[in-house]
Amino acid sequence: MSRPAVEENRVTELVDHLFRHQSGRMVSVLVRLIGFDRIDAIEEAAQDSMVAALRKWPFTGVPENPTAWLIQTARNRMIDQIRRERFEPLPDDESTVLSALPPAETLLASELAEDELRMIFACCHPMLSPDSQVALTLKIVSGFSVAEIASAFLTSNEAVAKMLTRAKARLRQDPGGFRIPAGSELTDRLETVLKSLYLIFNEGYGASEGDELVRRDLCAEAIRLTKLVAAHPVTACPKAHAAAALFLFQAARIPARTDPVGELVLFADQDRGLWDRQMIADGLAHFRLSAGGNEISSYHLEAEIAAAYSLSPSADSIDRARILECYDSLRKISFSRVAELNRIVVVSMIHGPDAALTELNALDGLDGYNLFHLTRAYLLSTAGRKAEAVTSYSEARLLTRNEAVRKFIAMKIDEIRNSGQAV
Repeated sequence: MSRPAVEENRVTELVDHLFRHQSGRMVSVLVRLIGFDRIDAIEEAAQDSMVAALRKWPFTGVPENPTAWLIQTARNRMIDQIRRERFEPLPDDESTVLSALPPAETLLASELAEDELRMIFACCHPMLSPDSQVALTLKIVSGFSVAEIASAFLTSNEAVAKMLTRAKARLRQDPGGFRIPAGSELTDRLETVLKSLYLIFNEGYGASEGDELVRRDLCAEAIRLTKLVAAHPVTACPKAHAAAALFLFQAARIPARTDPVGELVLFADQDRGLWDRQMIADGLAHFRLSAGGNEISSYHLEAEIAAAYSLSPSADSIDRARILECYDSLRKISFSRVAELNRIVVVSMIHGPDAALTELNALDGLDGYNLFHLTRAYLLSTAGRKAEAVTSYSEARLLTRNEAVRKFIAMKIDEIRNSGQAV
């Protein structure tokens, strides 16, 4: 391969990485400087700056501060666009604002973080639906495409595009939305911020569709943004640290959740040597910080459950009784389908599969949920009811759009049938 081709490939990889991890910062900075009412044009300017980098950097070299270069390029494009929109000289006030926009090189890391945090709170405005909050956070802050968001929501590109358009239109109605709120408003908004980040992480940890079990980019983005919330003096609070701890404990086990060909590996069979020990240590640091105050949130309880699994030297040494206590407390705070099904699996490990099946069968409204049928299949198989287990596995497979999970289900069905125990 020729030298220019190698350089071009390197630049392409770098720009792709920067767009994923820095586009949110770019948009956040420009929204503060220019205004949320121009959010669509700002997003286009950010994309144009990436295209400009792809064209120039292979020949001029990568600048010392590529993020600043991209922000400066997008800023200049926005200034040019605003000036072109006018058929007469700009009013003095607007001309002064444009000329006063600071060059990107002067922006400090603290300013970038502050702007990005403002954008997270803007995207998680309570006037928007939860889906709109998550979609906007993915699109604006995390740089995800409409197609990627549609995949996460199991819907069409057109539906996501309409949802984003409506959400932006509503946010334009609140000129004070691009800020970190205070007082009771902060409390309300912070709850939606953490919930959005929680949903983003969950979609990454167990991708609802696609070929891979885990979307690491989603997990990494949720962790990065949650750490940002937990580190800021205004938004730092025990439950933000608890959420960060939860994500870190869970993400630490990702390298062992699939085998070399991408197939699912159950917790008991995972190679603990593959777990990310630094992530676990970071999770413990955040977990300790979450101990301040009097509130015990759902994030605290889930983080304690995740810690029990991540810190156990073996699958047999886990304190399942304590985990069940946490799940019992969790269900009193808020109902979660995933948490309830995980709780029932723990019940089976302590009290046996028949007791767990009794609780599972008492649940309503989960017949269309693939994890319900997967849990039922596991319990039936453990109880020796193999034929019924095959039926439940088959139902779960029909409802599953993730190829890695579908392969796992097919393997379990084959195991039962090859054992000769399924009629």
